[in-house]
Amino acid sequence: MAFPKDPTPPPPPVIGKIGPYTVFLTPPSTPSPKPANPIPETPKKAVFQPPLPPVQPPPAQFIKPAEDRLEFLRNAVAKFQKAHSSLDHYVANWLGLNHSKYQWALDDYYESKGVEKGDSKTKEVSSA
Repeated sequence: MAFPKDPTPPPPPVIGKIGPYTVFLTPPSTPSPKPANPIPETPKKAVFQPPLPPVQPPPAQFIKPAEDRLEFLRNAVAKFQKAHSSLDHYVANWLGLNHSKYQWALDDYYESKGVEKGDSKTKEVSSA
């Protein structure tokens, strides 16, 4: 089914501004009828706007001495080491690194020397 052609073409778009943007405004194809009794607009009161302050330069930025930078780096490294030391026990347990495969060899070594594990330094020093 063919649609009948509209005898009047739509009006061409108009270039206008909306805020800081330039846009194409397309008017409606049929003008809207104006009401017979228009409502009068109330006059708007002028609102006082203070003048804008002059442009100020940015505040002065002072270069921090190298000592402050080194202290910042030192603090960052200390925090990282503290976090690492608190996690190393959990990571070693999770990976199974705290269970020695060769614990039997260490036990044989200490047994052959006649030294207990905790007292290794004190007995070696006293026997010498």
